[in-house]
Amino acid sequence: MRRLISLLIFLSFCNLGAAEVKFRDLPDRHWAEAAVYKLVKAGITSGYPDGTYQGLKNMNRQEIIVLLSKLAEKAGDIAAYEKLAAELKTEWAAIKYQIEYPEKPQIDFDFQTRYRGGNVFLNNSGPHGPRVDYRLKASALRYFGKDHYIKLRMDTMDAGFNGFTREAATKLFDLEGKIKLGAFDLLGVIGPGTVTHTETDGIIPSEDYYIYIRPKTSVKLSTSRGSLDFTLSYVTRQVKPWGEVGLNEIYSTAAINYRNLPLLGKIKITATPRYLWNNNGLRDLRGELQLDVYPLKFINGQLLLGAGHVKSIHGLYAKGIFSLTTPRTAFSLKAQKVGSDYRAPMDKYEFVFLNNFCKLVLDGSVDIGLEFSQALTDDLTLKLISDMVLTGDYKYGENYPGTSLTHEIDLGNDHITLFYRGYFVPSGLSSVDPAMVRTIATSSDLMGISFSIKM
Repeated sequence: MRRLISLLIFLSFCNLGAAEVKFRDLPDRHWAEAAVYKLVKAGITSGYPDGTYQGLKNMNRQEIIVLLSKLAEKAGDIAAYEKLAAELKTEWAAIKYQIEYPEKPQIDFDFQTRYRGGNVFLNNSGPHGPRVDYRLKASALRYFGKDHYIKLRMDTMDAGFNGFTREAATKLFDLEGKIKLGAFDLLGVIGPGTVTHTETDGIIPSEDYYIYIRPKTSVKLSTSRGSLDFTLSYVTRQVKPWGEVGLNEIYSTAAINYRNLPLLGKIKITATPRYLWNNNGLRDLRGELQLDVYPLKFINGQLLLGAGHVKSIHGLYAKGIFSLTTPRTAFSLKAQKVGSDYRAPMDKYEFVFLNNFCKLVLDGSVDIGLEFSQALTDDLTLKLISDMVLTGDYKYGENYPGTSLTHEIDLGNDHITLFYRGYFVPSGLSSVDPAMVRTIATSSDLMGISFSIKM
């Protein structure tokens, strides 16, 4: 810190006689007041055009470059300060390392509770609920040097409102560890895999078969060489209650990154071949090819083609995503089409991304999802979410089981959110899959409030 103090002393003598500046959001006798106005007089910073300093706002990369440029300009002879700059860089790197990789475990908590009620319009059943539930997520992270760590996570998922059973207790925890082996990173995970919530009481039909994504037990080896990223993984996709592995998978990913291409900007091409087998002698070979395009900083496009087999078009899966993100606005449009014979019988609910409401997108269906969020103020955001399920030939209505429309409006922030959801299933049958189908209301809604605390 001696070098940092020396630099600040130097800056204190760089008074260029600038006009008197008074920031309206920097109170008198604030602990940083003297240092801020020294930098203003030195011409290093000038605040924002609206007369504020915004001391709690994060600096973006452009602002950092401007600040460093002004520092270099005021320093005059750069060579005279090269040694000081090098020592400052070393000290800053040490401080940054201590922040990013602390010796003590990092403990994080995320607790959410919700109060919800609504109407299920079936046989004049009318209002249902209210339901009060909770979800607790916690993690403990411990670093052993820069490249080694171990992380323990807990997630109660739906145990707070679906009953805390012995089976649920076995799925609460997962453990992750990473070590460095030369040029390779070795990541090991012990986890429960995906967990499915079922609505046994029918109060909230829109959440039947809600999927919680939890880590699967796996081992992954990864490395990067220039523009090429490569991974090789073994995954236990199904584990029977007595501990026997029911389905195994070996897959790899090879990704090539291209930058500064004409019109396309940055692109990434990823190939993922997969090999699966189970104890009954069944085998399956499949894979995906994905293209990510970043033509502008705030625009992202993604195309994915998956093949369960190539005997017919029914063995294919296609997905497209368009995203636009600015500091206050986010928009995403996602479309998925799954062939009626895409997935293997031994694991027919995997290999396809969930929809916007964490529901399965089944074989022989089309799913179109839209998300839009707008920051109304610094502490209030409006979010609109919608998802439509169609048949494989794009049909929707009472003659097409499993087709549905879900929309939701959220208004809130990181701590409290008001929401309303509408759910429409014109056929009254929730799914085309015989193992999942239920007779439900053709129309239902849900409204409530959620509270969240993160530490």
